Amino acid sequence: MTSTGERLALLGGTPAVSRPLPHEIWPPRAEQSELAALAAQRNDDISIKGSSGPVRELEDAFRAFLDHQVRWAITFNSGTSALLAAYFALGVREGVEVVGPALTYHAALSPVHALRGEVALADIDVRTRGLDPDSLERTLTERTKVITVVHQWGHPCDMDAILRIADKHRLRVLEDCSHAHGSRYKGKLCGTFGDAAVFSLQANKAVFAGEGGILVTNDDGVHDRATLLGHYRDRSRDEVVDQELRQYWVTGFGLKLRMSPFNAIVALHSLAAFPERKQARHSALGYFGERLAEVDYIEPMPIDDEVDMGAWYGYKPLFRPEEMPGVSRTALISALRAEGMEVGAPSGPRLSTLPLYAGAESPLFPGIPKAANAPIAGSVAELVEQRALSLPTFTEWPADKDLIDQYIAAFQKVGRHRTALAEHAAASG
Repeated sequence: MTSTGERLALLGGTPAVSRPLPHEIWPPRAEQSELAALAAQRNDDISIKGSSGPVRELEDAFRAFLDHQVRWAITFNSGTSALLAAYFALGVREGVEVVGPALTYHAALSPVHALRGEVALADIDVRTRGLDPDSLERTLTERTKVITVVHQWGHPCDMDAILRIADKHRLRVLEDCSHAHGSRYKGKLCGTFGDAAVFSLQANKAVFAGEGGILVTNDDGVHDRATLLGHYRDRSRDEVVDQELRQYWVTGFGLKLRMSPFNAIVALHSLAAFPERKQARHSALGYFGERLAEVDYIEPMPIDDEVDMGAWYGYKPLFRPEEMPGVSRTALISALRAEGMEVGAPSGPRLSTLPLYAGAESPLFPGIPKAANAPIAGSVAELVEQRALSLPTFTEWPADKDLIDQYIAAFQKVGRHRTALAEHAAASG
């Protein structure tokens, strides 16, 4: 007779994971020094005056974080605003096409639509989860002016191949590094390859401001146009290099997209804590990947030898359904959750399934046609969308080691009872 503990928890057994949920608790609670700095700023100055105070401190610290490989760092009130400024500064407008990955978070490319540009989607690489260079080159048209590289989940894209393509076709490159704080490709930091790069500092990111983003570049023209889009008055007067563009300093280009000094303080403290947190994630997720290799129906996250994952951003292995006949990903997730795991399917669908990308008319500019993106048949993007699992970004090391071991025990337990799970799934319809 099978013991209660050995039966699947879904079928009345004892869960393999004993620690109560949630298992990913982020962002960490503030230390007293951060709270004191926020309180002091409240009484010192709650306004935003150009590049000054904690905003200036953050921009200087971020340039140092990028090994001083960028000349300019411009803060914004969100990563999406920073991306909007980047696309504008790179010349995206009506008739201009941007090529980006078919599977990523929508905001990496959504601002293109606000500028009346067009988005074309290329397939992703199954290892990097970023742009596949061959698919990228096939997707280019005479209207393509910008390639958007997203270092998905923290794994750098194949930048050698992508930069060769950009060089060959004289295209600008924008890096979305929102998942890739501290990630390196062949020793070089993500965010220092393209004509511009954007880092989201939203609350779930490894370096977080609550809400915020930062644009970095070495291109004076990109800096000037991006600054004028979201930073009118003082900053534009003091920092815009081009004399003709500086005439707009009073008004900018009509938008106010600045970062609050309070968000800058939060980001400064999270940036200071980054090295220790990065190391803990490396240790925890490296161990998790090694242990997952023991589970035959899971493909661990592949990490190329030439890359450093930085602080990671989630852990997204693939389910191998051929190893679990009769078990869908949905049924597997239900069984794993019953065992006490924090697990799900990644929330971002292929962009071609979203109305903003799939529609032939823009909701922002009714009556004006736009390019409609159809799904790429038999794509890697579809495979990853259908098979990926979303697991915690374990952050505490070595404290999380026992929890990781329990996750592996849960995976193995479900694997031993795959026939029972398949029968339960069939009976449940």
